[in-house]
Amino acid sequence: MRSGLYVYALRVARPRQLRARALRPIARRRFPGGRLPCAAAPVPAALALWGSSAFEANGTPDPATRLGGFHSEYGEDVLGAARAGDLDAARRLVGRWISEHPPRADDAWHPYPLSTRIGNWIAALTLLPDLASPELSASLWRQLRRLERNVEDDILGNHVIRNASALVLGGASFSEPGLTRRGVDLLRRELPEQVLADGGHYERSPVYHLVVLRDLLVVHAVAPQPWIADAIARMSAFAAALARPDGAPALFNDGGLDQAPRLDLPPAPGGLSVFEQSGFAVVREGKLWLAFRCGRAAPDFLPAHAHADALSFQLWWDGRPVLADAGTYTYEPGSERDWFRGTAAHSTIKVDGRDQFRVWGAFRSGPLPEVELLEARDDVLAASVQLGRGVRHVRRIEWGSGEVVVRDRVEGAGTHEIETRLHWAPRGRELATVSVAGPGDLVEERGWVSERFGERLESPVSAVLTKLELPADLGFRIRCLE
Repeated sequence: MRSGLYVYALRVARPRQLRARALRPIARRRFPGGRLPCAAAPVPAALALWGSSAFEANGTPDPATRLGGFHSEYGEDVLGAARAGDLDAARRLVGRWISEHPPRADDAWHPYPLSTRIGNWIAALTLLPDLASPELSASLWRQLRRLERNVEDDILGNHVIRNASALVLGGASFSEPGLTRRGVDLLRRELPEQVLADGGHYERSPVYHLVVLRDLLVVHAVAPQPWIADAIARMSAFAAALARPDGAPALFNDGGLDQAPRLDLPPAPGGLSVFEQSGFAVVREGKLWLAFRCGRAAPDFLPAHAHADALSFQLWWDGRPVLADAGTYTYEPGSERDWFRGTAAHSTIKVDGRDQFRVWGAFRSGPLPEVELLEARDDVLAASVQLGRGVRHVRRIEWGSGEVVVRDRVEGAGTHEIETRLHWAPRGRELATVSVAGPGDLVEERGWVSERFGERLESPVSAVLTKLELPADLGFRIRCLE
């Protein structure tokens, strides 16, 4: 079974992913040096951005995890000291990192932490020009040379955007136009695919969308291009629409609030906003905020951050969360990672005990299902997902007068086990009543909501677990309390 999943992963991978994966063992062992062209200099074009809320620290994951290990190498401590105006601390942190991390194939020199640290050190140098030293310049140049030969084409997605941003900044700091051009060319290659026509990022994570948007803001400040400005404008409009009433991004797919930068966005649009290419619809109407997942989980070749959550939805009433996404508790492989990615962790339907697609490892998947938006009007949304074995789930959501009605139809033939769930926010059950609109009895389960890595709150789940002859109709009626 696992061998078949590997074959599928190879079949859907992009040729440049396969080439980069084949060359990675060689490239990652090399640490090119080269003549230092000049001392690293501040990059004042991005000074205002680096001093803004966009670069405020949001917390650090558990250092015992791989994600926490990556974060410890990001250089966020150096930037934090610079933002606080603490030159002595910034110098000490840079010196300690240089002395403790000679070039070697470990997380400190992995391309993603490398890219992030390059950006943060150049930001710190810009905020505190007296941070400059021969040691800082020599280390930054060595890191840039390593990154230049290890762009993450094996992964693609937000990783390559971060790589490109670091190269642009390095080129500006060292007055090396070749590095800047390399970063800009990467973006020129990637943005037409990564930024969809409706402004959403193709990994379909509102959190990673903000991460990519922040990187583009930095690049555009340093090396402005009209096509980058266009991508920023479209991505900003999308991010504003996908923001919850508290201003945080809706937590579909992977990502936590501790990853999400706080950016200046345009006002959120009222009424119904539909992003068909990205697969989201958002309703803002009076006290109601509702976000509906009505598109593909991710690109086939990059399912790393995908959750099996098609046709799930989140609901807020009068500025308070009622129904929530379970979120992302961990990136460590195992049962917890599988549960938070799985269908049962989301407010949607599971058939015959199978997730909508196979989740495995920490960041892999089997074939992703086809999802189609069927209808989007001022008081109704409808979409479908193909679940395999001749089964199709069609969901219709209607709203008005403080009520949300979920009408589900499961199409196919034969008798099947049907599980349909509503995942409440930790105190969401106090804000609404729910009744079953179809066969089956309501049962209560225990679930989790994790809005920050390594943190989770127990939350109630309302479920209907039944066996039905298909086609069958079922659903929920949710009444928000005044």
